[in-house]
Amino acid sequence: MEAIQVEYSGQIEVNTGKNPRELYAHQNEAIKALNEKNQLPFEGLLVLPTGGGKTLTAIHWLLRSFIDKQKKVLWIAHRHELLDQTFETLKFNAYSSLLADVERFRYRVISGHPKHDRPVNIQPTDDIIIASKDSLNSGLNYLTDNWINHADTILLVIDEAHHATAKTYRKLIESIKQNFQERGKTNGFRMLGLTATPFRTDAGEKGLLKKVFPDDIIFSEHLRTLITRGILAEPIFENLETDLDFYRELTEKDVRAIEDFDKLPKKIAEKIAMSSIRNKRIVDHYVENRDKYKPLLVFSVDIQHAIALNGLFKKRGIDSDFVASKITDDGTGATISVKENSEKIKRFRAGEIEVLINVEMLTEGTDLPNVQTVFLARPTTSTILMTQMIGRALRGQRAGGTEKAYIVSFIDDWENKINWVNPEKLTDIEGVEFVDKELDTMKRIARLISIEKIEEFARIMDDSIDTTALEKLDFLTRIPVGIYRFSILEPSESGEPLSRDYDVLLYNDTEDAYDSFVNDLSAIFQCIDAQNREILTDEELEYLLQQTKDIYFPDHPFLLGYRDDDVKNILRFYAQKEIRPEFIAFSERRKCNSSIVASYIYDNNLTRKQQKEYLTSLWNDSQSFWQVIFGYKELYFKKQVEIELDKLDGYYHDLPVVAPKIIPDSVPLERLTLIEIRERDPAEYRNIKDAVFARFTDAKGFITCAMSGLKSQMRRDFQIDHIIPMSKGGLTTLENLQVLSRKAHIEKTRSENLKFPYKS
Repeated sequence: MEAIQVEYSGQIEVNTGKNPRELYAHQNEAIKALNEKNQLPFEGLLVLPTGGGKTLTAIHWLLRSFIDKQKKVLWIAHRHELLDQTFETLKFNAYSSLLADVERFRYRVISGHPKHDRPVNIQPTDDIIIASKDSLNSGLNYLTDNWINHADTILLVIDEAHHATAKTYRKLIESIKQNFQERGKTNGFRMLGLTATPFRTDAGEKGLLKKVFPDDIIFSEHLRTLITRGILAEPIFENLETDLDFYRELTEKDVRAIEDFDKLPKKIAEKIAMSSIRNKRIVDHYVENRDKYKPLLVFSVDIQHAIALNGLFKKRGIDSDFVASKITDDGTGATISVKENSEKIKRFRAGEIEVLINVEMLTEGTDLPNVQTVFLARPTTSTILMTQMIGRALRGQRAGGTEKAYIVSFIDDWENKINWVNPEKLTDIEGVEFVDKELDTMKRIARLISIEKIEEFARIMDDSIDTTALEKLDFLTRIPVGIYRFSILEPSESGEPLSRDYDVLLYNDTEDAYDSFVNDLSAIFQCIDAQNREILTDEELEYLLQQTKDIYFPDHPFLLGYRDDDVKNILRFYAQKEIRPEFIAFSERRKCNSSIVASYIYDNNLTRKQQKEYLTSLWNDSQSFWQVIFGYKELYFKKQVEIELDKLDGYYHDLPVVAPKIIPDSVPLERLTLIEIRERDPAEYRNIKDAVFARFTDAKGFITCAMSGLKSQMRRDFQIDHIIPMSKGGLTTLENLQVLSRKAHIEKTRSENLKFPYKS
């Protein structure tokens, strides 16, 4: 059979002479730091802003420090476009100034894409393998048997390393590390992560990234430094008000979906995409500033939006096109291929296309040095995504780009309902560039609570609905004690996973159940086989949901704030990351007690005028949470205060009589019960609870009952008990707290009540 040549594997011959592409000062400084770190095994990060040359820096370093010394390199990324870019950088930098001792070296590019190779073809003679993590996970035995087992030293490079917290990345990394340990070659393993955005929103994932890369950041450079040196362009931010409102059709469910998933509801996306007024203003603004803005990269809402904008640009005589993946024409059935997208991107780079419109494609990795302007025609709540979008225009003059880059945002009227990311604020923090920042945590939690409560307030305002039972509830019990915050990599239209933020609200009624559920996740997952997968099947997810509800939430129909979707999202998160979500206590919760406000009015006998002035002052206090909690609807706030005043006046007849005003004593925290501590300080309650369980948990994760000796890995099987009961003067201190099985706790309580010793 006739042999054919393939481009996905082969040899690269080293060019004689000096590499014509010289590095910038910050890249040389990075290489010095890497050389120093490389004297011993390491697992750390190289952090450079988008456009700062992470790939080129890493390639220069590994060619000289590994390939030239006949040491193996494995480069992993999550998209085939990144693999192609890495290979292009590799072959165009193979010069004898970096490779003095080798004349040629072998490469192989592997992914699930038809133009790339498969793991089964890996050979021991391959010097560098550039591969997608999914293809290697599916062919891990070939990677191990055909390559790793033949290597004494390996450099593992993780491109876009902020994705490395995912379970499949971590399992691949651990498999390689374990292989080196079992062969007694631990000193031969090195790992370098490349990223512009090393931090996620929540502390839990920051901690996980540190576990993946325990040596932390080896070298980083500030955005401002690279702008000053002309390596990155000076961003000029411009805003264009569209004068169009889209908030009127938003339900609170829509708001939650946008903030959780950074995805506009279909009806809103269609309205924006097909708004002839908005699209005309976008195109008109470009035409009026064409000489200043071209070439232009546009980020659109969706495929329909890209097609609509492309048609308008062409009508104005502008060479434009759009790129997206997985697009099928409904009429012809024709599909736009990856090859067509690649050709369009090449034409844009060459200046043949003046305006390129894209849908979720050109965010990570793709090199477009000629971009002068970015139009942000789609809003986003993701700081990571915004960072990547504006980064496409920041290639400076010294790097073949422009002195200035225009970032143009098209601002619609959302009446402050959505916390859209402001691109300009991303560069405001001195010394911290492109780090995922959110609103102040407590404000963020309060905003989440307002979304949860807004329909409740609306029902109370509606006279046609009987909400007496709801109104009788203590307002503070309707305010969550805290949240679980986490993010999940979700599939997108482009095939590139996007990080979506999730928040689960916990109330007094659900906090204990959630705590046991989350701490037992490892044991819960033992009943299914998901070791090599990050995505649960629908059947598995439904099975785990039902198991969780039966065991931890048997009375879920009556629990305030319980939602199946919250449990499912925590299960999906654990399947992907194998860590527990971070709990953030709403420490400002007691400042949101409307009954205290009503009591102040009642006790001081305020006149209507004084009451109005008092409530207005509270509402306008920038340090308070009232506006956020009540969704910026002052009428809801006043209505809730009126309800509390009616309670004080006795209009809710079956409520207990309000006691006279008293001056409470101050007592040490240790004199409070655990329930009282949870009410006043949810964070401290969690700390105490975790510390007690830690004392009675062994290295294998088994919890032991202090009295019966029963062992289990399930926290739900145990309760925390005061060794000396509080009724006998015992305190809530670690020394006086123990873990008992539920049966032992019942027996101990019965024994104490009957005044005879506990019998095991």
